[in-house]
Amino acid sequence: MKIPQKKVELFCGTGGVGKTTIATARALALALSGKKVLLITIDPAKRLKQILNMKDSDDGEISTISLELFAMDPVSTSGKSFDALLMSPRATLQRMAIEKNLHAEFDSDIIKTLSRPYGGMNEIMSIIEVQFQLEKNIYDTIILDTPPGKHFIDFLESSEKIKNFFDKSFLEIFEYLGKNITSGGKARNFISFIVSTGIKKLLHYLEDVTGADFVREFIDAVLALYKCRDSFLKALSFQKELKKESFSNWFLVTSVEQQKMNEAQELKHDAAHFLHRDHFLVMNKCLSTFLDNWNTEGNEVLERLKQSMTKREHELQEFAGKNFLNVLKFHEINHPSPMEHVKKLAQMFLDQTRND
Repeated sequence: MKIPQKKVELFCGTGGVGKTTIATARALALALSGKKVLLITIDPAKRLKQILNMKDSDDGEISTISLELFAMDPVSTSGKSFDALLMSPRATLQRMAIEKNLHAEFDSDIIKTLSRPYGGMNEIMSIIEVQFQLEKNIYDTIILDTPPGKHFIDFLESSEKIKNFFDKSFLEIFEYLGKNITSGGKARNFISFIVSTGIKKLLHYLEDVTGADFVREFIDAVLALYKCRDSFLKALSFQKELKKESFSNWFLVTSVEQQKMNEAQELKHDAAHFLHRDHFLVMNKCLSTFLDNWNTEGNEVLERLKQSMTKREHELQEFAGKNFLNVLKFHEINHPSPMEHVKKLAQMFLDQTRND
């Protein structure tokens, strides 16, 4: 099955299906084909760090992964590599702070909390980072290892959050608070500038609960983010591009389990307004190769088990064929080394695309 080359490839799926491993194998396969590839993991669990033996200090920094690490044919891997990035909202915000000279404003406890992996800005910062890397235009393909399950939908809809944040109403709120957005003037006695009764009640409530200092720090933090609105608004184009068939490949990763297959179908449904015809179902951990070679002769119990498992996998493959236009199958790999696991999956990627 030919997989057309696109600028972006997204790998999504629920937890435990091997999404990150498959995405890494795809990066390796493309690199072996001579492509310049960047693999970004947006999954806060950062399974990629374990697979590629990356360090905590690598968060937010692009690391070059030599293909020689995978102990493959030295002729085919000589001088080849792909880049990997462990997504870090903190690092992306720091880059924005440098660009806008907002070091002091971004040295805020609120912004530091928001920029933690589970602090609420991971998806939005990821969109900004991907757009930044696309604008550099040095990669043939950027592969995104997206957050698991429903968090993947949050990632896709991040641009909607950006639009809501920078809606005109926020500009009006800052004016009510006496903030000078263009010059970055200091806050005055902002409560006296509030003309909206609803906002006034909200801020009074927040002051009662958290204290006036927290409210002022919160407003300063939001204002600092607003000053970086150019970076946020640029990221809006990413969502539009994702819907173009010429721009992106989508891989919905699942494993050969009835429950996981249903979850893949649900993800497909939830992301329907983004998906186009070029999307692939990746059936991971298929057992047919092992089942075909499993000698159960003379053991009735094992023979029934083999027949049952074979029938179940056949039914799931039929389900996949009826509900997905393109299906890729990867058999189960039992090996303690993550590198070996990725290497074998990458070879399957290459074999499937060559055979067709």
